[in-house]
Amino acid sequence: MKNLFTKNPGLKIISVLAAFFLWLVVVNVDDPIISKTYTGVPVEILNEEVLTDQGKCYEVLNDSANINVVVTAHRSVLDGMSKDYIKATADLKMLTTLDTVPIEVRSVRFSDRIESVTTRETGVKLSIENLIKKEVSVLVGYEGEPAEGYMLAGVENALSTITVSGPESVVSKVSSVMAVADIQGINSDFTVTEPLYPYDANNEQITDDRLILSRTVTEIKYIIYATKTIPISSGYSGNPAPGFGANGTVITEPSSVLIAGRGENFEDMEVIYISPDQVSVEGATSDVTAQVNISDYLPSGVIFADTSFDPNIRVKVGIEQNQRKVIDVPLSNITVENVPEGYIVNIVDIGGTVPVEIQGIGDAYDRYSGDLAIGKIDAASLVPRAGIPADHEPGTPVTGESDGTVSFDFPAGVSLVNPVTLMVVVDRVDASSVMPAAGGAAVAE
Repeated sequence: MKNLFTKNPGLKIISVLAAFFLWLVVVNVDDPIISKTYTGVPVEILNEEVLTDQGKCYEVLNDSANINVVVTAHRSVLDGMSKDYIKATADLKMLTTLDTVPIEVRSVRFSDRIESVTTRETGVKLSIENLIKKEVSVLVGYEGEPAEGYMLAGVENALSTITVSGPESVVSKVSSVMAVADIQGINSDFTVTEPLYPYDANNEQITDDRLILSRTVTEIKYIIYATKTIPISSGYSGNPAPGFGANGTVITEPSSVLIAGRGENFEDMEVIYISPDQVSVEGATSDVTAQVNISDYLPSGVIFADTSFDPNIRVKVGIEQNQRKVIDVPLSNITVENVPEGYIVNIVDIGGTVPVEIQGIGDAYDRYSGDLAIGKIDAASLVPRAGIPADHEPGTPVTGESDGTVSFDFPAGVSLVNPVTLMVVVDRVDASSVMPAAGGAAVAE
């Protein structure tokens, strides 16, 4: 036995090779019938109008529209075959009660030379549901930010709603459609056309080819405003309680605000000044705090740049107890006004200066002196010391000695403690022979 397998090994190898080549020749000469499997052959769905005419649609389940096909034919035929020559169809007219459609397969090449074309798949499995449509809102978004010093002030969208249609299970999920544009770095109004995409209630995009939008794009205009920061200041009205005064400190919180706009109103706006009648310190004995809504102070074309900004501004006016001091006002700083023609009013000199007691707080009070005080006496309000004669002509001053109350124009934070009254002498004169002093008053020595 050993010699049987080991004797003449070369001849044995040559014999095996010769037998193989002989078999190969026989096979090729005979051209045997064999089978070949083609995978992933797509199934074409026919007569879809069978469902659409009923207001229904379908979805293929479990990838059953891709099948494996077995072709049996001579080797020489299969050598010229490919998956592209295999036609698989499912006719919806053959739809069963189980929502399946039988599959038919055939070859569009060598059909007369092919023994068989078969598939193990019995049919295409479908999910059938109603077709519906509904109207949804069109929303607009954006990506990026405008250039520095600018803000997005508004959006104008050409569409408010559109209609979406498709399978009920998909359409019912659609909450809105949205278009988004890139506004990075822009500094002026920007108009663009962008595609629309459906979104669900969780703001997640829905990707389903079966959805149909009545409009697929929309035109959007992004409105851009310039921005700037301006200060907020405030006045106040009223008088604190006797013995108290405003110390000159007025604080607004916040002290400034970022506004946005365009045009002349925006360019000219440099400050928001709260009207004094919005903040009253009448009768106050301590700091006064007021809330003022400054929305009404924005002119047309100007808005708050921060949409979350609270326009209710806090204004605080400092109130303190007054200090008092006496200042000497030069008599030359006091004049008489409204002197009728043909009369002269002279202030009686009481020593060149008039002592005036003032009260106040703050820098204005500390710096105020008699040299800065300017007083006026109204000739129409003089009070005659001897009374009014019976034959006095109405509308004319009473000649002789009268008392005149001096009014002063004090700065904020300074006020008069007690009224100041000076004696004056009223005379009837020939206007052509007497040159009255400034203000219609002369000083009697």
